[in-house]
Amino acid sequence: MALPRVVILGLPNVGKSTLFNKILRKKKALVHRQPGMTRDVISGLAQWQEYCFEVLDTGGLFENPSRPLNEKITGKALEYAEDADLVLLVVDGTREPLPWEGEVARRLLRMGKRTILVVNKMDVKRSFDLTPYYALAIEPVVPLSAEHNYGLSDLLDAIISIIPRRSCPEGEAVKVLVLGKPNVGKSSIVNRLAGKERVIVDPKPGTTRDVIDVEVKFKGKKYRLLDTAGMRRLSRASDSLEAAGIIKAEKAIRGADVCLLVMDASQGPTHYDAAIASRIVKEGKPLVLVANKWDLVRADTVEYFRHRERFLEKLKFVSFSPLLFVSALTGRRITNIMEEVEEVLREAERRIKTPELNKYLLPILRQTPPRVPDTREVKPFYAVQAGVNPPLFVLFFNREIELEESYKRFVERKIREKWTFKGTPIRIKARKKL
Repeated sequence: MALPRVVILGLPNVGKSTLFNKILRKKKALVHRQPGMTRDVISGLAQWQEYCFEVLDTGGLFENPSRPLNEKITGKALEYAEDADLVLLVVDGTREPLPWEGEVARRLLRMGKRTILVVNKMDVKRSFDLTPYYALAIEPVVPLSAEHNYGLSDLLDAIISIIPRRSCPEGEAVKVLVLGKPNVGKSSIVNRLAGKERVIVDPKPGTTRDVIDVEVKFKGKKYRLLDTAGMRRLSRASDSLEAAGIIKAEKAIRGADVCLLVMDASQGPTHYDAAIASRIVKEGKPLVLVANKWDLVRADTVEYFRHRERFLEKLKFVSFSPLLFVSALTGRRITNIMEEVEEVLREAERRIKTPELNKYLLPILRQTPPRVPDTREVKPFYAVQAGVNPPLFVLFFNREIELEESYKRFVERKIREKWTFKGTPIRIKARKKL
């Protein structure tokens, strides 16, 4: 049974994202003094007492549609409000309600939506009068300070008293992080996989500024698609908002279960695409390479293999990862993405039995032992797989040695020739036999 959905609405800079983070008890939405930081819909699983619900942070409700994307952002927020079990309409407690907030309140009443009026930033005043806010005709009215946790428990009690009560689901969804440079079609791919426009798409690069969380099901299994801000060098960020999004995207790699690196098929891989892939490998995360916008390229067989060679030539160090040429615009091969995600996750968890590993690998190690700076003999004894996700192989020798990177690559190549480990980095270590 689906969890009840609680949607947070409000004008820009009233503290919606701060409230969202406090309800989740972690910093998931970016918070910034400049209005309009949240552009897409960010969701998370919240728990209060023994009950769980889904909470969604929406973009600001802009009265003036003249700024880029404002009309889309406002429309998307109201669209999600229509599907909500409960709406939290957040207003700024340091001022009286604005006419546009009155219009939003009337829209919610016409929708017949259960709504709580959240009067935020009440820490600024020593005493306060809620009378002006009752003019919006929404009850209950809950005063709070999201930043200082004042009134938060009262709000959560009110939420639980209104929404259907559901117990928390068992097991977490697989986190699939979608990375890439600006304007390569990450959000379009997420929307295709989700089956609807969950993430705002615009031709202008940099539309997504936060890590957007979209849950999908594939073959009965839950996945969380995490759409990130377009990544580029911080020195090239247009403003502090874009820089904050880039930093958060880089940090999100560590918490992902698998990464999708989206690139532009019509342009080919760039040095920064390789830099992103390198960071993913460094964190030991399974990786699927996705070349989007294949609709812009001639689709004959010769051209396909030419592009494939071009990509693999520039991304040799991740040639173990599957490479898909897709089109988010037409939907071509989009469903193959989740097939590959499922497979690379299986490969990352693969474990080779020690006898089988040594039967194959030990003769190779003895025939080609590692080089060392002195003349003392290096004798391999055995190897074990000591870990998974990423797979870790430990080689035991008669003495302490430091393996060169070239030798680690040699051993990795030999292991992949036998067992593939598609899409997952491999770690190689050396130890002295006790």
